Amino acid sequence: MHVPKEIIIVVLAIQVVSSESEGLPGILGGIENVANSATSFLSGLLQRQKELIHRVTDTASNYINTAVETPRNLLINATKLTTGYIDSAASKGLELKIRRFIDKLRSRMPYGIPELGIPPLEPYRLDELDIHVDNSDIGNISIVLEDIVLYNLSTFVINKAKLSLIGPTFAANISIPEIYAEGLYNISGVLGNTVDLKGAGSFKANIYDFQLYVNSLLGFHKGVYLKTFDMDFSLRSIDINLGNFMDDDELSDVMNKVFKELTPKVIEVIKPDILPGIQSYVGSKINETVHQITLKDIISVLGNNEIREFTHIIAV
Repeated sequence: MHVPKEIIIVVLAIQVVSSESEGLPGILGGIENVANSATSFLSGLLQRQKELIHRVTDTASNYINTAVETPRNLLINATKLTTGYIDSAASKGLELKIRRFIDKLRSRMPYGIPELGIPPLEPYRLDELDIHVDNSDIGNISIVLEDIVLYNLSTFVINKAKLSLIGPTFAANISIPEIYAEGLYNISGVLGNTVDLKGAGSFKANIYDFQLYVNSLLGFHKGVYLKTFDMDFSLRSIDINLGNFMDDDELSDVMNKVFKELTPKVIEVIKPDILPGIQSYVGSKINETVHQITLKDIISVLGNNEIREFTHIIAV
């Protein structure tokens, strides 16, 4: 956002011609007047764009607050039904055992489990993540994230973990107090059909109170695999900083605040569109990793004490 240099040159020429008889002081005075005019123009344009962004943000926020209630209520109801089903079929003893099993896996996250072909998961690295939002109220926005690194995943808290004898079915609800993420981003599109978005560079983000719910029907054939895999997630808030965003430091600060306010709500709105793809990706990655792992492999790595209670469940 700048005044075209051709306009500045023309105005300077006019000032020089009209001030020719005044000598150097007149020329300098003309340049100063042009500079002041350009500064006033830019300041006014910047302020108007900021006000426009805030109006768009307020409108989008009001829409999103209303829109998230339907999917959120559906999720709450489905979670209650599923939790009730799992609770009725699982024993408290199994819950304690599965918690110990998960904690054992947590301790290995920074190093991975090479014996089982599981790479290090702390930090967790993603090559690329593509996000596309096409919503009549939010806008049309394309985001590409690359070289993503996620930290603190091993600090998760197990809120609930159930292994049902029916299926067998595994369900868990975990939370991570704070995730730190960094990487590269490229964003383009229009916010609220009004504000053009553009930027590419590095990003940093702190994600607070990330909640993850998973429910899977397990299968066993020469190893373990996921017959079905369902998941959901949410986050309470996010602090995000996008470098080189909007080609303007002040606008970048404003838009980073916009993203901080709207991102958790936008996720709830677009989740029905993006969640199936995420579930498919995560489920396939898990199956790629574990499909050749046998019960003997797991016992050899994690120890017989943590596993032997489950052998009657997974016997084939």
